[in-house]
Amino acid sequence: MDSSPANSGPLLSGLNDAQAGAVSAPVGPVLVLAGAGSGKTRVLIHRIAWVIQNEGASPHSILAVTFTNKAAAEMRARLEKLLGVPGGAMWVGTFHGIAHRLLRLHWRDANLPQSFQILDGEDQQRLIKKIVRAMELDEARWVPREIQWFINHNKDEGFRPDVLKDAGDPTRQTLIRIYREYEAQCQ
Repeated sequence: MDSSPANSGPLLSGLNDAQAGAVSAPVGPVLVLAGAGSGKTRVLIHRIAWVIQNEGASPHSILAVTFTNKAAAEMRARLEKLLGVPGGAMWVGTFHGIAHRLLRLHWRDANLPQSFQILDGEDQQRLIKKIVRAMELDEARWVPREIQWFINHNKDEGFRPDVLKDAGDPTRQTLIRIYREYEAQCQ
């Protein structure tokens, strides 16, 4: 395909030299560093369109990840308008949204039930509160937010309850018991 600026159509119009350079750079990683409101999202949208239109990439091969649902929706809408391709044809979303989509597609490979659910922070705390009550623990002493931190911290470090050591500490023993039950409830 001809990827010269002469074949760019509207993709480079209205961009400054640095932006146009990022949009039309050879296929490969491009680092865009710029301040707020400087047109980074526009550059990303035009870069994606450039790679599809001028480099022959399939829209289905595009992955664009952002931090917020609002930004992801804006990116999808701009790409649809610029390319005339449904936003759902491309992988555009938040880190969590993309991961969720992958898990929905590959639930068997992940050893998940097809109807799995992902708990948000509030859901986690509700489940922890239910577990604390079922274990007949003092709810004033066992605060769901603190237990949630313990569970999430250990998950982030790759520690499941069966590998944690209690070192004879009754508080830690109880936290591990709650974590174990939390994991069982999540299955």
